[in-house]
Amino acid sequence: MTHSTTYVAFPASDKLHTLTDGFIKRMRTSSARAEPDTVGQIMSTFMDESLYAFMIKPSELSGLSPGLMRVVNFTTETISKTSQVVIRGTVKKLNVEQTKEIAEYMDTVRYCFDGTWNICFPISPELATTAQDGFHMAMDGKHQQALPMMMSYFHSLTDIAMKWYFEEPIRLLKFGPILRKVADVGVATTRKATHAVVDNVIPKLSPDQAHISSEYALSLLKHGPRVDNF
Repeated sequence: MTHSTTYVAFPASDKLHTLTDGFIKRMRTSSARAEPDTVGQIMSTFMDESLYAFMIKPSELSGLSPGLMRVVNFTTETISKTSQVVIRGTVKKLNVEQTKEIAEYMDTVRYCFDGTWNICFPISPELATTAQDGFHMAMDGKHQQALPMMMSYFHSLTDIAMKWYFEEPIRLLKFGPILRKVADVGVATTRKATHAVVDNVIPKLSPDQAHISSEYALSLLKHGPRVDNF
C-alpha cells in the first residue's frame, strides 16, 4: 500500500501565495469578515497562473506552430473572460460564512513541495500510471504509441481540474439558482474549450514537441500526502 499520492502541481507566484496565505489566516480569526475584493483578486490571479501553467507555458516550450498557438491563445482568452464573468457575478454576494468556507477550501488545494508553495490537486494511481507510461513513451521516441495515452491523460486531467478548481467550490458555496446558473455556464464553457484544445493540439504534435510536452507534464507530477478522494 502506497503512503503517498501523486499530485498535479505548479508553483504559486509570490503574489498569489501572499494574497492567499494572508486571506486564509484572517478568515480563521474572530474578526473575520467578507472580503469580496480579496477573493476576486485571488481568483483572478489563480486563473491567470493556471492558464499559464497548463496551456501557455507548455505551448511556448514545445514551439507550437503559429496556427496551433492561435488556438491555444484563443482558448485561454475565452476561459479568462468567462471566468471573470463568474468571478464578478459571485464574489460580491458572498457572506462571511461563505468567505470562510472558500478560505478553507483554498487551503486544501495548496501544498508546500520542497520549500515552494504549489497549487495542486491529487490524481488517482491509475491516471498517474497512464501519465508516466505515455510521457515516457514520447520521450523514448515512441511518438505514435504515446499520443493516445497523452490524449487520454489530458482529457482526464481536464475533468479532474474542473472538479477541484470549479465544481467543488461551487458546491460548497451553495449558490441560489441565479448565481448557480452563472457558475454552471462558466464551467461548461471552460470544460468544452479545454477539451477542444486537447483534441486540436495533441494529435498534431511532432515527435520533438511531444517529447518536450511530456518532459514538462512530468515535471508537474509530485508526490504528496496520501488521500483517497480523487
